[in-house]
Amino acid sequence: MNPGARYLVAYAVFGVVLGTVYYLLTEEWIGSILLWTMGLMPAIVLVWSARRGMFRARRPEDDPEADPSAFADEELGTFPAASAWPLFLVLAAVALGASIVYGLILLPVGLGLLGWSVLGFMRESQD
Repeated sequence: MNPGARYLVAYAVFGVVLGTVYYLLTEEWIGSILLWTMGLMPAIVLVWSARRGMFRARRPEDDPEADPSAFADEELGTFPAASAWPLFLVLAAVALGASIVYGLILLPVGLGLLGWSVLGFMRESQD
C-alpha cells in the first residue's frame, strides 16, 4: 500500500476509534461527533484519491531505498526565496475570524485582504 494511503487510513481509524472510546467513557455526543468527523475527513480524501488512481503509481519518494542523486537534474520549478504574502493571508484570516466574533463590519476588510493576498501570490508565482 502507498505510504500516503497508509497515513490516511491510520488517521481515519484513529479518529473513529478515539471518538468511540471517548463516547464510551464520557457519553457525550458533541465531542464524539467531532472526533468521528475528524476520522471521516481522511477517509473521504482517501476514497477520492483512490477513485482517481493517485495511489497506483509508485513515486520515487515512496521508495525507502531511493538514491537522492538519481534525481539531481530534475527540474522542480521556481520557488520564491522570501515573500510577504503569507503575512497578509494570515491578517486576512484574522480579520475574517474577528468579523464572525465582533461583527460583520470587518468582513469587507477581511475579504479585501484575502483577495489582495491571493492576487499577490498568483503574481509572484508567474515570475
